[in-house]
Amino acid sequence: MSDPGTDLVTCPYNIAHSIQRRRFDNHLMKCSKNYPNIKLMTCKFNTKHRIKAEDHEKHMMVCEDKAAHDARILQARRMNSIPVTKVHIQDNKPQDLDDDEEDWGLEAQRNPNTYNPTEAAANKNVIRTSGLKNATPSERKLFRKQEKERLERIEQEQNGGGSQNNIPGLNYK
Repeated sequence: MSDPGTDLVTCPYNIAHSIQRRRFDNHLMKCSKNYPNIKLMTCKFNTKHRIKAEDHEKHMMVCEDKAAHDARILQARRMNSIPVTKVHIQDNKPQDLDDDEEDWGLEAQRNPNTYNPTEAAANKNVIRTSGLKNATPSERKLFRKQEKERLERIEQEQNGGGSQNNIPGLNYK
């Protein structure tokens, strides 16, 4: 199936095809569709092995990937023979919680005035972009204008009216 000394593999559907080993999976898929009249069986140890029906049993006895497959089965059997202790996990329901334990679901129901990041950003000197999603150019222009006005208002509030902290000789916009 493979050429000695190279990394090329011969296609089982057409012996004129020599394929790089790393591309062999894709090639097998294409050739199996291009040659529907050629019926090859797939090896259960390695899906890259395609064998004629009459050679299938012989291949199953001598397949080089059978050893790795058998080793995985043996390892799984060994893992299953190790005794596993079962741990009982208690199911805590919300009504069983003590006062010192948190339940975020109940807390959110009791206090509907939770943190809203959109409202919080509206009162801070930050650049918002959430108003620009799927907006038309005129809507984006209006949003930018409103943002500029909002940021100027917030800056004036932080400066206590704006004119108190002005440095003489500097031009402010």
